[in-house]
Amino acid sequence: MRTALLTDGTLIHADDYNESIHVNILCLDKSCKAPLIYVPKSEKASSHFKTIGKNSESKHSATCGFYQPLDIVESIEKVTEYQSDIIQASSIKKTIISLNMRRLDPEHEPAKTDKEQLDNEKDSDNIKIKEKSENLSSISSLKSVVKLMVQYEPDLLSTIFFNIGSGRKIPLSNMILSQERAHQLLWSDEIFREIGYFVYGRISEIKKREKVMYISLEKVNDIPFTIVIFEKHFKFFKISEDKLIEKDVLIYGILRKNDYQERNTTEIVIKSDKYIEFLKRKKREE
Repeated sequence: MRTALLTDGTLIHADDYNESIHVNILCLDKSCKAPLIYVPKSEKASSHFKTIGKNSESKHSATCGFYQPLDIVESIEKVTEYQSDIIQASSIKKTIISLNMRRLDPEHEPAKTDKEQLDNEKDSDNIKIKEKSENLSSISSLKSVVKLMVQYEPDLLSTIFFNIGSGRKIPLSNMILSQERAHQLLWSDEIFREIGYFVYGRISEIKKREKVMYISLEKVNDIPFTIVIFEKHFKFFKISEDKLIEKDVLIYGILRKNDYQERNTTEIVIKSDKYIEFLKRKKREE
């Protein structure tokens, strides 16, 4: 891990560690707070903190975000837990990632700048985060988002802000959401209108009408959440029903309210199968 907690409650980045003044370094996870040691930078690795482990008291608890590799949902949950504290720490540098999902839209005509960006990216699925905040990376697919969340530790992910254009930079934990949190933010009017969000959940039911298709997610705390595809976009959605049912997915789309029959339902509107990415969940140890 690159970020740790001091006994006075402040956070410290490994690059700022000073052994003469920084003592009793702890894991930043509030359910853990295991004692850590500092490891200087080497030819193979950046400076970082780690536990001693084995028979010592310096080992992560089973509920800690650094106890074992996380799947994407666990990673998102831990980033949501850590990010508010990390972004308030003035000593922790922000990582800015440009978010441009326009190429998912089957109706979008690429402008010259879009083509140039795609050429420069080569393959956005191979995204690499730079250590210095001035180095800007870019994301343009759901697959890139999934890889980002599973390849990096949650403390680094918690430094990320998505640049969505017009000078707006939003913390990662406010863009990649559980369906319950997406519902809460939408109905409390805490989201940007006409801005796409990432939401994860498990598909439970599909209903296709003449003019619209509804793909329902399993309810969480009795909150209904539905993926919506309109008739004009049916031709762009080729995933069969049997491949969707009971699958964990990450969806990108526009959130909207539906208060039909006084039931506050949250919907996410998509245009093609490129707006859905299947997720691999791990079986965790008891």
